[in-house]
Amino acid sequence: MNTEHCELLVIGGGPGGISAASKVALQGKKTIIINDGPLMGYGIEGAFKSKAGYEIAREYLHIKYRDDVFGQIPVMDFSTLQSGIERSATSLTSMLETRLRRLKIRVVQGKATFVDTHNVVVGDKKFSGEYIVVATGTRPRVLPNMLVDGKRVITSDEVVNLRNSPKSVLILGAGVFGCEFASMFNAVGTEVHLVDTRPQIMSNEDKDISDYLQYAFDSMGIDVIRSSRFQSYELQEDSVLATLSTGDIESEMILLAVGRIPRSNELNLAVTGVDVDEYGYIPINANARTNVPHIYAVGDIGTRNVPSDLSLVHVAEAEGRSAAAHILGIEYPQGLDHIPYIVFTVPMLAGAGVSESYARDHYGDARIGKYPYARNHRAHAIQPPIGFVKLIVGPPGDDRILGVRVVGPNADAIVGAAAIMIERGLPYTYILESIFPHPSLLECLKGAAHIIAGDALRYEEGEELTIAQALSGKAS
Repeated sequence: MNTEHCELLVIGGGPGGISAASKVALQGKKTIIINDGPLMGYGIEGAFKSKAGYEIAREYLHIKYRDDVFGQIPVMDFSTLQSGIERSATSLTSMLETRLRRLKIRVVQGKATFVDTHNVVVGDKKFSGEYIVVATGTRPRVLPNMLVDGKRVITSDEVVNLRNSPKSVLILGAGVFGCEFASMFNAVGTEVHLVDTRPQIMSNEDKDISDYLQYAFDSMGIDVIRSSRFQSYELQEDSVLATLSTGDIESEMILLAVGRIPRSNELNLAVTGVDVDEYGYIPINANARTNVPHIYAVGDIGTRNVPSDLSLVHVAEAEGRSAAAHILGIEYPQGLDHIPYIVFTVPMLAGAGVSESYARDHYGDARIGKYPYARNHRAHAIQPPIGFVKLIVGPPGDDRILGVRVVGPNADAIVGAAAIMIERGLPYTYILESIFPHPSLLECLKGAAHIIAGDALRYEEGEELTIAQALSGKAS
């Protein structure tokens, strides 16, 4: 069996693998990507498709809310929505294929299996790399004794390609994925039951964030069932009967949103000596390097020693660039302790840096500035002006911005600005001294900083809900 050699061999054509391959190939190094599935993997098939659906659902809900301006609008055509998303995804993939050809990166379709520390086989072909980047990602976790048939019981892999929306859906898991799809299905008129084993949804967030999302979901008619465990299910003629610890729920479909597991068990990593933890994840250092010096792991398959080990496309891409820079001997000072993220719920949630609870546990008397959208002119122009910004800074004497959380329209724009400040170690007083455009939602960030400084009216508990309660009749 002949062996094809390259300077960088990437296993997995997702965001992290492509990012690493692109940076190395730009320096004229021979690079091969071995990919088992669509290019960009979940980056397009999951993240892009679901977020494209969110954008349309968000616009639809906004117009639906403003019936005083637009009048009654027709029910959304879900199949047309999905067709539009598929066209956009196909266009993105085509652009990516063109870019890889221009970079002279060879893409080999198939499943790679290690035979030793430098060599892998793909079918009847053998490839070797001076350096190797593992970027095989994760797959949906499935509960024991549950069969995913792609019709009545589905995961994130199938939900993005549904052609018709179900009349009702039971979503198991109220983390990021579960809450996002609860919002989207609710927008298209599906009856949604959202179940989680914990007493609060989005349990990785501070309680005020979770409580606010719970309030929003309640007002939209999403049936949130907390502290409940799935026990069994039974297929009916045209529905699924699920037995939970809190009672039975009958729905047209069950969507599993109970996490993901790493795609490492089929790589034969044992022959390489690469360490793998008890869950199958690969521990990596700040350069995305494993314990084997020439082997790196990027994206969801790696596990890092940071406050929030987030499985995100932009984290995978950053790690890909970091691994490539280390391989090329280039300085790349990229930290992962401030990572901005977006949760595409209605309302949107975004954050960067550490949470309030983490800050209090690790920094002591952290200071919090919470500023409601209801005080902001731009929020009233957008309608409805519901949401808040929470700025988290160090205790007295430490003015560093440690974190920010935002719930409400365009939350990502506010967090994007704050994330740069966190990364650069800027004090919150920098915000006080800056002039923000008016009217803009960024002024909420400034308002939160003024509250910490003590020169603005402090937040009153529940203030962000006052306007929501006043508008609840309108929203319904």
